[in-house]
Amino acid sequence: MTISAFTSSAIENIAINGDEVVITFTGGREYTYGVSDGDQFETELNNVIKMDESVGRFVNQQIKSDRLQQLVAA
Repeated sequence: MTISAFTSSAIENIAINGDEVVITFTGGREYTYGVSDGDQFETELNNVIKMDESVGRFVNQQIKSDRLQQLVAA
């Protein structure tokens, strides 16, 4: 599922596929992250969007807390 129905100066869209989250940042940089529970991440992200909170801040917090762990391309 691709989520792009939000306003962010840092993030263009977020694609969630099972335990992988692909984040496209403004300017086209794209990073793939692993997450232990993609459904829960999607629910929390949608709540952030519904509450009109910062998607960039939410993603940053998830990265800093190691909930989202960047996957290194082989």
